[in-house]
Amino acid sequence: MKARCLCGATQFEVQLRNHEVAACHCSMCRRQTGGPLMSTDIEDINFIDQQHLSVFNSSEWAERGFCSICGTFIFWRTKDHSFTNINVFTLEELPEGLDFNLEIYVDQQPTFYSFNNQTQKMTEAEVIERFNSDHP
Repeated sequence: MKARCLCGATQFEVQLRNHEVAACHCSMCRRQTGGPLMSTDIEDINFIDQQHLSVFNSSEWAERGFCSICGTFIFWRTKDHSFTNINVFTLEELPEGLDFNLEIYVDQQPTFYSFNNQTQKMTEAEVIERFNSDHP
């Protein structure tokens, strides 16, 4: 699937791992995107033009990619590249059948917004435990 940043300077193709969409309420995602990050997991990312791709080391185990021209958040991935998700809205065309079914870092979610969807909800500790068990 083709994807790009807002200005088109950073273009890439991805293979979706599934059609699930998650919202992250962590303070870093909210600060970077201006709201909860809506993402989908991918198998592979192939940059067509990455001249303006910047990568920020956001923690001991993860990094975030964004366009250095327009600032569009592109991906979050583990530093070993074993897990990557992308901003679902970077996809040029949203595929049929997307399912918003997970919210993470719900213990950091501000009280002034909420989603009506029925979703699985995970706290920061649950997310960290999941990644520590998946990535020894």
